[in-house]
Amino acid sequence: MTPDSQDRPAPIRPLLPRWMPFLLVVGLIGMAARQGFGPIGDPDTWWHLRLGDDLWRSWNFTDPAPWTRFATEPWVTTQWLPEVIASRVEHVFGLPGVVWLLCAGLVLLAAVLYLTCRGEADVLAATVATLVAFLGMSATLTPRPQLVSFILLLVVTSAWLRTTRDLRPRWWLIPLSWLWACSHGMWFSGIAVGAVVVVGLILDRRIRGVIALRLLAIPVSSLILASMTPAGPRLLASPFAVAGVTEFITEWASPSIHDLSAAATAGMIAVVALTWARGRQVAWTQIGLLLLATCWAMLSARTVTLAAAMVAPLMAAALQSLLPGDTPRVSRRELAALGGAVVAALAVVTLLLPAATATPANVPNALNAFLDRLPPHTVVFNDFKLGGWLLWRHPSLEPVIDGRAEAFPRAQFEGYIRTSQVNNGWEKFLETTGSSYALVKEHSPLAIALADRLHWRAVGRDDGYLLLAAPTGAGG
Repeated sequence: MTPDSQDRPAPIRPLLPRWMPFLLVVGLIGMAARQGFGPIGDPDTWWHLRLGDDLWRSWNFTDPAPWTRFATEPWVTTQWLPEVIASRVEHVFGLPGVVWLLCAGLVLLAAVLYLTCRGEADVLAATVATLVAFLGMSATLTPRPQLVSFILLLVVTSAWLRTTRDLRPRWWLIPLSWLWACSHGMWFSGIAVGAVVVVGLILDRRIRGVIALRLLAIPVSSLILASMTPAGPRLLASPFAVAGVTEFITEWASPSIHDLSAAATAGMIAVVALTWARGRQVAWTQIGLLLLATCWAMLSARTVTLAAAMVAPLMAAALQSLLPGDTPRVSRRELAALGGAVVAALAVVTLLLPAATATPANVPNALNAFLDRLPPHTVVFNDFKLGGWLLWRHPSLEPVIDGRAEAFPRAQFEGYIRTSQVNNGWEKFLETTGSSYALVKEHSPLAIALADRLHWRAVGRDDGYLLLAAPTGAGG
């Protein structure tokens, strides 16, 4: 027997090099938990908690209370489910419980993002796509119901990508869409993914007749079911409710390439497009998904995150096409390791959650005692970032503006901005609000004008904010 004829053992692929990229994913999960580990400072979290409290008590989903005389536009409770859950958690565990929910959401997002990419590529390519995509999503990862949209968009995109391979209708997407419609106003983005995939499969001539109708029934049924949430049929028009005031909202502004999240997402789109341009034939389904993601990336700073979520699996697949070998299925050991990392991260958060998270951040907490003593329905001309906090912490007061953009008429935004910047007509608008107090940034143009021109007096200051009282006889 010659040496060449002897049976040689198959070469064993080293375990560490293949799993080394996965260690970065584990690190990302830890970083995601750490990102949410701190006092809540997002200005919109507060009115979400207030709304959750109101809905829990009234179960009135179709006609929510305006809370303030200035919120005169009808608005829809598009996010009632996570709002109620968060408010109940806050009721039992206080604000540390809400912080824990944020950490859990971020950790779950990182894990789902990796699994979505892993379904299209091996560990290395999936890890790279996951890290870049998480960076692309990072600007909007705040303690708000929109986290649900980002997670569910990944789930829906992954499901439809699997459908492009096996042409099987995944009927569970219909009830998932209903759940999504109860959770956040971007529910329609998942339906758009389904519609694009079905149209792409038809253009690719891979489906027709009964199969095409069955697949098309999923996004159509999802749209119909969205009108059957507790919010009612008005939910279908809710995506357009904010159109008249988007120019006043920073997160609805056009994205800037100088922003790290937008730059990372644009880079992902470029990588996918350049890889496809190498010459291989690209299916219409993939082209459609990339075009849809590009539209999201260009629409606004807020929707950049939707683009990053959609492009992530496309980027993973594009990178995998540059590497040798096939894409092995996710093993039980890999799933167990990922699940263990998630559980470990949340356990650490639970054990180490500091008591400091019980106090809101970036708000004038030292003024609470004074504000508590003000008569009910006192109007406060507030800094925009404090509107939600005033609604939650001081529900008897009436701020002139808050983060519920669609609840306020355009004229209210224009008058508020004019007054904040002390432009022509600012005194008249201030008078029409009937404000007895102002809670604005210290040394801001309005704070200076109120004190110097109208003789309002400072009654308190904290965390960079100044509380001023109108002269006796002024205000409402």
